[in-house]
Amino acid sequence: MNTGIHSTINRLKTRLDVRWCPKWHEAFCDPKGGFYERLGKGFKPVYTGQKRLVSQCRQLSIYAHAGRDDLKKQFEYILSRYHDPQTALWFFSLDDDGAVKDKNCDLYALSFVIFACSHYYRVSGDERAREVAGNVLRLIDARFRLPIGLAEGLSPDSKPLPQMRRQNPHMHLLEACLFAHDVWGTKAYADMADEMVFLFQNYFFDARTCSLTEFFDDDLKPHPEKGDRLEPGHYFEWVWLLKKHGMMKGDAGLHDPVCLQLLNFANKYGWDAKHGGIYDGVTVDGRVISESKRIWPFCEALKANALMLNSVHNRQEIKDRVADMVSIFEEKYMQERGFWVESLNRNLSPSADFMPATTPYHVYFGINETWDVLEGRGGSKSIGAMVDEAAYRVRRAVSNVVKSVKGVV
Repeated sequence: MNTGIHSTINRLKTRLDVRWCPKWHEAFCDPKGGFYERLGKGFKPVYTGQKRLVSQCRQLSIYAHAGRDDLKKQFEYILSRYHDPQTALWFFSLDDDGAVKDKNCDLYALSFVIFACSHYYRVSGDERAREVAGNVLRLIDARFRLPIGLAEGLSPDSKPLPQMRRQNPHMHLLEACLFAHDVWGTKAYADMADEMVFLFQNYFFDARTCSLTEFFDDDLKPHPEKGDRLEPGHYFEWVWLLKKHGMMKGDAGLHDPVCLQLLNFANKYGWDAKHGGIYDGVTVDGRVISESKRIWPFCEALKANALMLNSVHNRQEIKDRVADMVSIFEEKYMQERGFWVESLNRNLSPSADFMPATTPYHVYFGINETWDVLEGRGGSKSIGAMVDEAAYRVRRAVSNVVKSVKGVV
């Protein structure tokens, strides 16, 4: 294993574990309940008028995965405020004061209810999380079904919402079911995961052109107006999820041919060869249709490239790409204190000055999954990296003591 990459990712994970994740928890926790939707300069809350269910669940999931045992209050806030026991539906969002704002029930958000419950159960053993996740899966199975695929959402009276259809909610439902099956081993999660992979193979992805379509009409055919938009970040996400699906099926290489297609396309057309960075949107022939570069595709690209190291012909090319990505991640996106830049222009100048509650999920799992892959491949961190890690932990511990004495938050 290339110790340079191993050491680089370990450095990121150390900062994530020691400083970034604890700081995010401290800054995003709302004393009135749940988590803030957005932060601004100095980690101060930015009130947007809504607190989305998906934001609450993504926040809960990362702190649960990090092993925090003080999340019961946030878990109960989600259950008590976002779930309607009379209809069994879940509200899309609350307002800043915690009152229901949007009563529509969103498939994307429900996927993250399952995802968050699986992580919260693993750290807490709270049986309510198992029950809630199972109920949500049954809700989706019973009320979201369309002739092909699942509805984007339901109105408060359980009618499918007339929205443009997307592959993205189905992808995240696959993700949720893979993690839930890993935690509980329940066959229903495996069955739903299989169904989402079937949709990918037969509707979302065209292997002939390597098109992973984002938007669809009612019949799950590429949308006539937006069907040409492809997002490299989702190519990378599907690599990760298809690899995890193969592991669930007992064959880690089950989807490797299509994973290589996805990876090669995203690396070739998603990467800006001039400035660096990953475009938000391209077409099948590589034409750039969205020059902005959000932080989340970087995080997805890290773990996708790491996962495919055993399958590619030119490993050095992948290692070099990972090194380039980490360099830009550290120099342009991520700051030492845990602040990040949500989006960059093509020339890598900042284009956003706020931090959404949904983004730490990408950063956290991107780094952790990449680290897990590299650890599983063997090899070792360099002596210098281990010394650096120990020194960083000591510096952070001393800094925390000093802040505590001074009363600085």
